[in-house]
Amino acid sequence: MCYQMEQLLAGSTLSGSARQALPSPLVLSTRLSCWFNWFAGNRTVQIWTTKDFAHKEHKSLRGNIDFDFATKVCWSPDGKAIILQKSVANTIEVYKLTKKPDGSPGTPQVSLTFPQHDREADVIALDVAVTGKFIMTCNNKNQLVIWSLRGEVMEMVDTRHGDTYSATLSPCGRFVATTGFTPDVKVWEVRFGKTGTFEGIKRAFDLTGHKAGIYSCSINSDSSRMVSVSKDGTWRLFDTNIEYQKGQLVYLLLSGAYDRKQEPAIIRIAPDGRTIAIAAAASLTCFSAITGEVLNTITDIYSGSIVDLCFDPESKLLLTLGDRHVRVFHNVAGYHATIQDLEQSVKKATTAGMRERINQQVREAKKALEAIQKLTRVKAK
Repeated sequence: MCYQMEQLLAGSTLSGSARQALPSPLVLSTRLSCWFNWFAGNRTVQIWTTKDFAHKEHKSLRGNIDFDFATKVCWSPDGKAIILQKSVANTIEVYKLTKKPDGSPGTPQVSLTFPQHDREADVIALDVAVTGKFIMTCNNKNQLVIWSLRGEVMEMVDTRHGDTYSATLSPCGRFVATTGFTPDVKVWEVRFGKTGTFEGIKRAFDLTGHKAGIYSCSINSDSSRMVSVSKDGTWRLFDTNIEYQKGQLVYLLLSGAYDRKQEPAIIRIAPDGRTIAIAAAASLTCFSAITGEVLNTITDIYSGSIVDLCFDPESKLLLTLGDRHVRVFHNVAGYHATIQDLEQSVKKATTAGMRERINQQVREAKKALEAIQKLTRVKAK
């Protein structure tokens, strides 16, 4: 059964520079006043507030990157700074957001420039731990680097993929998952002592079972679920809520096939772990992480390929980046997956009171789905 995933509203396309968008990331902060970044090839950074997503007008804050442009970007945990990877200088730079008299963000200002790590290496991943203890980068020379917030390299390890395609920092800040030419996801633990002292990077466990190299991996909000998508045309969902130090192994929950396996694919799991989205070329497919079924497929979202996608922290929205635009969608598939999850929980309930509580949640979820479908139908007119 295929469910429709509808656009937030007719005007919920965020437009950027007249130049083609670079393969830059979409990032949403987890603060209540949530913002969004998009770096394009015109040496600027654009920031939108998610509060405006439902409006016809989308005002953005624009900052300049002098004599350079950014290829990677992430928010600081407190949402008061952005960290970016500069292309020409090939280094990390931190920009603090100033405040206007009304409390809204002002123009980003450079506050720190990291020393260059490897002049010849291209950074393919950049993120900062939610704990604020370190910054992670990974480059095309298979170097996974852990930085202090002062710009010091604390440790560097070889990912041992031969050719590394992606690196993903878990939302909890504990793990880094790397993918590449080898048919496994390598999961590393970034370890700190009880006093907060950095103790090093240790290989935690692997996600196995694919028959070819893995394009990308994604981790849900509590690191209990990880998903991967491979050149072999399949995706795999793993239960990673384990104590690997005691020898406990990860468990394969679901697997499935996706179309257009000849195209490099991007996979994302919603923070709540109920929906999986795969982008390949200009197509987007959503799967249920509860049953594995296809919930929705949208084709030809852009004239070119989708270069990134992300869920919002509440798993309510799904954003895609391509051409010169960001498109914002209601995660309608996520509402259906939530209902599936709750209906399965009803069957496992051991008491009448528990069944009634879950049934009430099912009714509320169906009501929320009906409301969001009604809203999108009205706005589409």
